[in-house]
Amino acid sequence: MQSVRIRTRPAQDRRSPADDLGVEALLERDQPVEIVLDGGWQVSARVAAVGPDFVDLGPAGRPLMLPGQLLWCGATVSWRTRIGVAHRHGVLVPRDDGRLRLTPVGDPLRVQRRRFVRVPADLSTAVIASDGRVVTRTQDLSLGGMLLAPADTLALDERVRFALDLGALTISGDGLVVRGTTEGARAVQFSDVQGRVERALSRYVARRQRELIARGGAPPDAPDGG
Repeated sequence: MQSVRIRTRPAQDRRSPADDLGVEALLERDQPVEIVLDGGWQVSARVAAVGPDFVDLGPAGRPLMLPGQLLWCGATVSWRTRIGVAHRHGVLVPRDDGRLRLTPVGDPLRVQRRRFVRVPADLSTAVIASDGRVVTRTQDLSLGGMLLAPADTLALDERVRFALDLGALTISGDGLVVRGTTEGARAVQFSDVQGRVERALSRYVARRQRELIARGGAPPDAPDGG
């Protein structure tokens, strides 16, 4: 069986929220993966072959091809490991045999124990709670939730309604305050994000990942809001 081991960088600080664990993640043939193109398009696939500088991906239930007859596109491939979810960014190109080939670029693999990739983000957010409305800003964002500050008036375990300004559009939904800090930050977990809201969040997170990688590194981990 073909496989490739990609070594993560060792954690620099035990107190850091980063999940860079300094372990090897094994990517094997037939491994199920999720592909997210830069821009938000997402599809499931399986590993068809691996090499020292490429990963070939085959279909998992439906034809595998780039949308809009793209000749190439930046993409992030994620898969589950024994310690969490691993992510690898690269350039995806179609092959003549119906597969897609990912050529990894950027920093070495990072493994996150969290379910969702999160990125630092400074966005205006309005939150409606039982005792009033709070206008604040995000510190980080993922498909699973957001970290807000200042937001010390929000009570833990409180259900809220939010409106989040992503720049191009504003999305809204429901959430639950799941964590807080003594400095006044609050982590809000999104409730049942799907459809238009999920696609908008996915596009934003993918764009922020590209920006951070272009600046010279993979996005840092941050306190989990979801």
